[in-house]
Amino acid sequence: MTVEVAQPLQFDDQVMQLDPGTYSGENFESLPSGIRNACPKQRLTDEEKLARDCLRRRQTDLERRARIFDAKRRMIGVDKEALDAQITEKKSRATDDKGAARKEFRDMCQIDKTLKLIEVEKQRQRREQEMACKEFSLQALNFQSRREFDLNDPLAKRKALPTRVGDHDPRCGPSSVQKFSGEDLMKDERIRQQRAAMVSTIEQQIFEKAMLSKQVNDGGFGVQVQEITALRNEIEENELALRKELQRKQYEDNINQANENRERKVALMLQNMDANDRELNFHASDKFLNENSASHFNNRVIRDAYKGSSRLERVQVAAEQQQQRLQKEITKTAEKYDDRYCGNTSMETTRRQLVAMERDKQRRRREMREQNAWENCQLAAEQRANKRQLNKLYKNEFSPEFFEQFGTGCR
Repeated sequence: MTVEVAQPLQFDDQVMQLDPGTYSGENFESLPSGIRNACPKQRLTDEEKLARDCLRRRQTDLERRARIFDAKRRMIGVDKEALDAQITEKKSRATDDKGAARKEFRDMCQIDKTLKLIEVEKQRQRREQEMACKEFSLQALNFQSRREFDLNDPLAKRKALPTRVGDHDPRCGPSSVQKFSGEDLMKDERIRQQRAAMVSTIEQQIFEKAMLSKQVNDGGFGVQVQEITALRNEIEENELALRKELQRKQYEDNINQANENRERKVALMLQNMDANDRELNFHASDKFLNENSASHFNNRVIRDAYKGSSRLERVQVAAEQQQQRLQKEITKTAEKYDDRYCGNTSMETTRRQLVAMERDKQRRRREMREQNAWENCQLAAEQRANKRQLNKLYKNEFSPEFFEQFGTGCR
């Protein structure tokens, strides 16, 4: 069977001679290249489809024969190319995942940096707002700027005007002709006079100093003053040198004392190290601490050397304790049984006694009821006999004589 390959479409020469971007006079330059270069689907007949399927199956069979006749692939039974392709695909997928993770990490870092910058800016703005609010509160909302501050001002009396500023104060009437204690109406005049007196005093002192300097320059008083001043300076220099010498001596004593303290600390440290070494050596060689000394002497335990029982002794003690526990359980069971038996016996005896007492009580009660019934019967019989006798005694019987008494006479 021959396969006929579909021939490409033949365009008219007139159409091919047109502009490449036009078709039948229409411009398709704006369309994508995939649409402009599209090819129509081939229309095959049934024979052509059958021939194509046969060709595909033959190609598949050839590939299968190549795999089957390959001894290495047939013996090992593994498709090396498929595995290599899977490995390559896995590596490429891992590379892509790693690149995606790296890109995601970079994006996250960038987002984190942006968020941090936003948070820093937000904190700065909030801090600026708080500072502005605080400054505004300190400047405009303080205690002094309140409307009622004049009522709460502790210095209101000090800031207010005095009660009286003079004899001609219009606030004071005729009844205010008085002078308050502590009133100082002449303060300004007094301060002016004090200042004038101070200026006069300073000028007098300047004049006296000038006169003294003139006297020093004219006579031997100035020489005496200079000698006294030089002697005083010499004495002060001697005192300063003595003070420096004493300070140097004190400094040297302090240095010596510090050296002695340092040597004493070093000696104490060495002594502690020696004591620690002796203690460690004692711990390493002591028989009691290392449990190397004998714990028994003449079949008796040495209390300061005994570190506890051995495993065999502990096992024996455990066995004895187990035996004691079993013996105790047996004793407890026997005691429980005895108690139960005694309890049951006493309970049965008590029950029998109670039953006998209840029966005797019922018998006595029955006898009492019978006696009461018999006595009641006797009383009833006596009552009936008495009633018959009384009825007979108090019953009116009409005799013939009773009727004969009527109609025998007239009134």
